[in-house]
Amino acid sequence: MTDDEALKVLLALGDPARFEILRKVVEASGLSLSDLRSGKAASTTSHHIKLLVDAGVLQPTRDGKHIRYNVRQATLASLAEWASAQAELATLNQITEYLLANPG
Repeated sequence: MTDDEALKVLLALGDPARFEILRKVVEASGLSLSDLRSGKAASTTSHHIKLLVDAGVLQPTRDGKHIRYNVRQATLASLAEWASAQAELATLNQITEYLLANPG
């Protein structure tokens, strides 16, 4: 996953409403718009879902008249790998800074 792809996913997940949608789909895959509304307007929920789909977090699947949503596990796995690599890089940078500041 590139930094730009990670940023797109993180921005999509950075909104509490979108994060809640993701949590619901993680807990029960195949949910529809009406399942995910939580008392909010359908247009608002649809907008949040679109951003999650565009970021590659959710995968829509047509089921007759309904569209059902599932988590794109590959995207979340790639994000986890990206975050792990960033953590390793940060650790290496801290070690390098320490060694430069404390020679010998």
